[in-house]
Amino acid sequence: MTESSTYKHLEELIPKKCWLLQWEKRRSNSWYCKIYTGNRKYAYRTLKTENKEIAKEKAYEVFAEVLTQIKSTGSASPKTIRNLCERWVKRQEMRNAGGNLSTTLFRAHRFLFQVYVPNYAEYKGWKLVKDIPHDGWIEYRKWRMEEGWKLIGLDENGKERKSSNHLRQPPKDSTVNREATMIQEWFKFLLVPEKLANAAPVIQKAKQRREDPSTKRNRPFSPSDYSKIQRRFRKWANEKELTKSQKPEWRMIVYLFFLISTNVGWRPDSEGLEITWDRLKIRKRTTRLPNGENKDEWIANLKIWDRKNSREREGNFLGGEYFRRLKEFYIECNSKDPSFHLPSRNSLIFADPKTGKRLSYTSISYAYKNVLDSLGMKDDYTFYSCRSFYVNERLKEGVEVFTVAKQTGHSIQICNQYYAALDIQSRADEATRRTYGKKKADEGESLF
Repeated sequence: MTESSTYKHLEELIPKKCWLLQWEKRRSNSWYCKIYTGNRKYAYRTLKTENKEIAKEKAYEVFAEVLTQIKSTGSASPKTIRNLCERWVKRQEMRNAGGNLSTTLFRAHRFLFQVYVPNYAEYKGWKLVKDIPHDGWIEYRKWRMEEGWKLIGLDENGKERKSSNHLRQPPKDSTVNREATMIQEWFKFLLVPEKLANAAPVIQKAKQRREDPSTKRNRPFSPSDYSKIQRRFRKWANEKELTKSQKPEWRMIVYLFFLISTNVGWRPDSEGLEITWDRLKIRKRTTRLPNGENKDEWIANLKIWDRKNSREREGNFLGGEYFRRLKEFYIECNSKDPSFHLPSRNSLIFADPKTGKRLSYTSISYAYKNVLDSLGMKDDYTFYSCRSFYVNERLKEGVEVFTVAKQTGHSIQICNQYYAALDIQSRADEATRRTYGKKKADEGESLF
């Protein structure tokens, strides 16, 4: 078939590089773009319009996109792994904008499909999806643990980003398990429906052991360690010599966030930093002490959106005085400088005092680790230890396991693990008691 009989219309837009065309004997009169990709090969892209003027404008855009793709992937095929990774990231971005995917999970998708998957494909020598063998992902975990993690904090040229926090280290098994699930979803919901793959690959996941809360890395503070950390944190918040990024107002809010987290037991990143003032109520309670004196306490009633379980939970917590102190601190800062953030009913409780924007959990964690490091406890606790500490303290005070689980969003099983660990510790003397000089009890005699 000659070229004249193949095309109904053919117009050259860029000499020997790009053409606008309509096919003969097609049900639709949509325009297409024909692009020369080198080595006597051409790429064809539908412009999805029957309007010639609109088609011309789109053709130039498509031509630029194809050249960019050839430069980055070495191929004009829409079936390149890098191209399909970009499509998947855009789809997750739309889900995030529609409220169907959390920002944290979207960022995880974006980094996985912009960095790890393309680099693993390059390591394996894959360019197109058809190059991926069915068992091609068997080595992903090993590669991710040994080589892939080194890509964290690097730019496209392999140089360390200025914003990198220098905390590069091999990922946890749970992180790679999550990435394996994301890769399988990529196949299941994009590659398989478009018939680019037959099935989602099998990627071995490491079994997660349920560790005792008292021994794992997010273990609760011991009471003495908590006192040391709290005092050091307070000193840090009031230090006069500060860095440019750590203003005194910011430090005080981070310190109060730490105090409140140990009195509420929420998930600090996904719950504590997301909560707004309209989800908080404070009430005063008078308690009679053993010495007969009365003491005023402030109780915080919180409605917390439990993102992990996709439901709202409500509870009453100690530490309402810290919320009151935080509000007063915002107002005091604003009265001194009107450009500072002034909280409102719908604003975030924990906000940057200057801009009113959400605090960065990464920055908070970095400051917290510096406080621990100054006490020689850097590897002993994480910020989630505030949550574990809250559970421990409530159970020690005799609060029912069911109530603590309802307050924190834990399962009864997890709270029972905490309770079992506490019970063993509290009954240590009873379990190790010995008696000296006592006669053995008469157990009777056998008749035969």
